[in-house]
Amino acid sequence: MTRAILTIIAAIFSFSLMGVAVRILTADYSIFQISFTRNFFGFLPILLLLAYSKQLAALKTPFSRNEWMICAIRGGVVSLAQLFLFTAYSKLEFATVSTLAFSGPFFVTALSVPLLEAKVGFWRWSAVILGFSGVVMIMQPGASIFSLFSILPVLAALCYATSSTIVKIFSADRLSGVIQFRSQIFAVLFSLLLWLGFGEFVPIATAGDLGLFIGLGLLGGAGVLGLVVAYRMSQPSLLAPFEYFGIPFSLFLGWWFFAEAPLDRLFPGVLAIVTGGLVIIWRQARAKPGAGS
Repeated sequence: MTRAILTIIAAIFSFSLMGVAVRILTADYSIFQISFTRNFFGFLPILLLLAYSKQLAALKTPFSRNEWMICAIRGGVVSLAQLFLFTAYSKLEFATVSTLAFSGPFFVTALSVPLLEAKVGFWRWSAVILGFSGVVMIMQPGASIFSLFSILPVLAALCYATSSTIVKIFSADRLSGVIQFRSQIFAVLFSLLLWLGFGEFVPIATAGDLGLFIGLGLLGGAGVLGLVVAYRMSQPSLLAPFEYFGIPFSLFLGWWFFAEAPLDRLFPGVLAIVTGGLVIIWRQARAKPGAGS
């Protein structure tokens, strides 16, 4: 259990460091170029996972047309999520972006009803309402500090939630590494098309920038790999609360790298987001199959 907790905390810290690399690179490079690089290097940890599990041969497994379609949708929405999230990093305080992105569990809960025909009861719907109220408190629509860019992390969370929800349509015998690899193919293709259509190629100016480009891909991939490994080692309901370490991580990194400390903006909304997320985790751990909670 301790090993699983340390693994998931390390994975969340990797995602936070990736965000720092993105924020720095957006000063000189296209969001589309950054997104493509992230997805391209994202193949490496997936291949490492399959090799570690001795499942590389499973990449030859045939998929149906519908399964390929799900992979394509996942790749597309992940590419959009990255554009929303990376743009937000360039426009808002680092910790504000990361905190608003934690609205994902509320979208997952809501989307599971129409997409998976899941039953969601009073407690989880109440948690969704509480969580989104926290999002609104942080965004502060109507206030002088409100920015339309604050919508972008929430849209990114919606896209990531869509990807996380529709992956459950696959049958249980499909290996997660194979699904992720094939979804990653489409993420690379979509991000490349978006880059060619709307972005521009900016030559990498320094060795430091090259290191950041490689690093953001490896950090993001390592984060995904860490989550997969951690959730295989222990019960998801026991590990999920540790994902909220991402909020203090983002506060520290935002202060350390960018001299930001948006505490006045984040509180009390962040408490509502974390509380709502923990309630969802609690009810999912207690729920019986087929029962709403």
